[in-house]
Amino acid sequence: MRKKGGAQPRSEQFFFASVTTEEDLRREVFYLSYHLHWSHAEIVGLDIAERRAFSALLSEEIERQNRAYEDVRR
Repeated sequence: MRKKGGAQPRSEQFFFASVTTEEDLRREVFYLSYHLHWSHAEIVGLDIAERRAFSALLSEEIERQNRAYEDVRR
């Protein structure tokens, strides 16, 4: 889970990450902050694997909810 408190961004994780571009990072930060209302510092404070795992879980949940909504509409 997210750490409570004043987590400081650990940007060095992103500079040494394999294949993570600035645009990928921006998209992941936007996605998690938009849907989960987490701060930039909290998201950037996550390690890369954890941040991507949260993004994947969120994506799966949104897809599940969209399918359920479509099923109800039919």
